[in-house]
Amino acid sequence: MESALALGKLVLIFSLILVLLRFKIELWVAILIGCLATAALTGIHPYAWFGILFHSLTSHDFILLLLLIFLILVMSGVQEATGQSQKMVRGVGQYLHSPRLRLVLFPALVGLLPMPGGALFSCPMVRDTAAGMDLTIKQQSLINYWFRHIWELAWPLYPGYVLICVLLDIPLTRLWIYTFPIVIAAFCVGWFFFIRPLPQAVVERANTAIDVALDVPLNEKDAKAERESFSAVLLHTLPIAVVLIGAVIFTIIFDRFLPQLPGQLAFCAALAAAAGIALYQGRTERMKPLRQIIATPTMGRIFLLLAAIYMFKDTIAGGGLAESLSKLGDSGIMLVLTFILLPFIGGVLTGMMIGFVGLAFPLLIGVVLYSSLQEYTLPLVVLAMVAGNCGQLFTPLHVCLVVTAEFFTTTLPELLRSLALPVLIFGLAGATWALLLALFGASHV
Repeated sequence: MESALALGKLVLIFSLILVLLRFKIELWVAILIGCLATAALTGIHPYAWFGILFHSLTSHDFILLLLLIFLILVMSGVQEATGQSQKMVRGVGQYLHSPRLRLVLFPALVGLLPMPGGALFSCPMVRDTAAGMDLTIKQQSLINYWFRHIWELAWPLYPGYVLICVLLDIPLTRLWIYTFPIVIAAFCVGWFFFIRPLPQAVVERANTAIDVALDVPLNEKDAKAERESFSAVLLHTLPIAVVLIGAVIFTIIFDRFLPQLPGQLAFCAALAAAAGIALYQGRTERMKPLRQIIATPTMGRIFLLLAAIYMFKDTIAGGGLAESLSKLGDSGIMLVLTFILLPFIGGVLTGMMIGFVGLAFPLLIGVVLYSSLQEYTLPLVVLAMVAGNCGQLFTPLHVCLVVTAEFFTTTLPELLRSLALPVLIFGLAGATWALLLALFGASHV
């Protein structure tokens, strides 16, 4: 009864937010109103609620997230102002001849970095790649958002993945063997819904746009020019390479010598180094003063959205809704349903993998180890990972979705409507894979 009541309150709160968005209320305002409604429905005392809000805005996680987003915006702003991002896209286009693959490449590469709001990093790359292709802003948004998140269930750099392995007491190198097929499923679903429908005329225009932008007849380029051009492409991609490689290097350094510091600082250090390189590379280009690149309305709106999201999540936790939802069931069919519903709701509430893992998996793994379904622990864990991923992909609280919508100036309800069917198909594919694991004996952890 308690869990059903908590679920009803959540449905009411999210319905209120969606109605406000329907009436063109600013997203951060709608979320704050939802936050206030949550406090009222759960009986949080006003003084206690203000304490929750203060904790949200002063927490290390929130401050580090703001720093990450700030550095991403600085780097992308410098690259855009100096034309470096356009040069990089044109250079990659010279060697990667499929426009469809070019659209997927950058968000997929950025997806290897588990930084909150990382989709913002690939937004300008997708936009520049789509130049001349006549893609709508919704198409660009969906491509950027979806392919940014194809790796999460099988990439050991993600904290949520690491936490699951710790809870199961298995090596990091083991779980991905069972979850990597889900990555392939995510890629195929994204390709089918967002890439395959692109008309051939759009693809041909993209190839023409790349050739014109390069301004070099292909039949006149000799081998030496090819090599020089390739070197230039490598230089254009240097900031991205610094982020990808530097994040790993700084993570190792921080873990070895500064273990007391938050892990996200490693990504901040890599981004700061990449931003410095972007500034150095663009020093000879004409661009606006750095102050104008940084102090933009977009940055202000994104910071307000992030603050509202963090206050909302902490209010839900403070009101006891998450704890009440953990009592959905603990045996038989209800146990299986709990492995779907609890991580899915956790994903919706937190909008991040570490969120739904931290909320649901300690309970789920503890319950299954003492139930009649203990021998099916692994398939149930895979099922829960898929369900949680569906929840975090399909929620207005996902930071990547928020910043992508803000960058491309589209609306969250419009994006969520287009994501509904792909997320459902992905969820069914993942559930089918978990069933196959159970049927063919991949049961023991």
